Amino acid sequence: MKPSILIIADFPGWAYFEIQQFIKKNVSDDFDIYCDFLIYNTKVKSINPLKRIKSILDRKKYSRIRKDNTYDLVFDLAFYFEKQMKVNWVSKYKIKGIYTDGFPPSNSNFVGEPIAFINEFCFNTDALVCGSTQIKEFYSNLFPEVFYANCIIDDQLFKRKTFNKKPNFIIGWTGNPKRDFKGYYSHVVKAVEILKVKYPDIELKSRFSGPIETLPSFYEDVDLVLIASDADAGPAMFGEAALMGVPSVSTNIGWPSQVIQDGINGFIVEKDLDKMVEKIEILYNNRSLLEEMSSRIRTDFQKEFNKQEMIDRWKILFTSVLNIKK
Repeated sequence: MKPSILIIADFPGWAYFEIQQFIKKNVSDDFDIYCDFLIYNTKVKSINPLKRIKSILDRKKYSRIRKDNTYDLVFDLAFYFEKQMKVNWVSKYKIKGIYTDGFPPSNSNFVGEPIAFINEFCFNTDALVCGSTQIKEFYSNLFPEVFYANCIIDDQLFKRKTFNKKPNFIIGWTGNPKRDFKGYYSHVVKAVEILKVKYPDIELKSRFSGPIETLPSFYEDVDLVLIASDADAGPAMFGEAALMGVPSVSTNIGWPSQVIQDGINGFIVEKDLDKMVEKIEILYNNRSLLEEMSSRIRTDFQKEFNKQEMIDRWKILFTSVLNIKK
């Protein structure tokens, strides 16, 4: 009988959902994977009857849970879920995820030292799983069982089909602009405004929502992406752009910190407007360097993020935790 694992994401269609579904799709031969969501188990329920009915219908569509709500292992993809959920399940083992770079992690509303954070959020946890090697290194000094695992972006979906040169120089950005730590309004928009004064043909192309199937076409005419986040384990934008042959000017976070060789396949910068503008200006004026970066970033990303290696990471994580003696 396969071990039963319940994986909790926040909302269907969001980033944690993609990780949840990647795990379900790729390790179900070895583990019996169940899925549920924070939104369907919140302590505070909506008083709107239509929203409550929709929630019930959506849960039937997206969730898969055991009738007895008993599992060998429960995995909260975010460390803070438990504080916001009405927990109706029982498990022998518990894993919590940390998928935001920097300390304290976003969404924690925590003020204090790292060890106090561990005591508050991870006291009942057997292992932590982190979304990047950089996050893992930080928490490995604070907690005994820390792993790195994430999902893999589909390199067959994200593959550039056209190489038509456009008259304008286009800087791309995707994501939720309302999340302040991503720096969209404070840095990305302002950097482009500064550049346009000197170079009127520079444009900012942004996308805030939409189905993933249409994302590749967004990147087709993008020259580079600007990442100003100070808390992402990804972001997915970096991987999507890289697979489309679009290099990045990025802060030293998550996936960019693992893939970018500064000045060779992209630029790593501080979260500073002047420095971001400086690096973009270099690529604007040196198109051969931009083309060199573009020609290698897809391969460099694939070397670091190999699908089978990531699947193996999840299998090792689950097996290791399930073998902890209690």
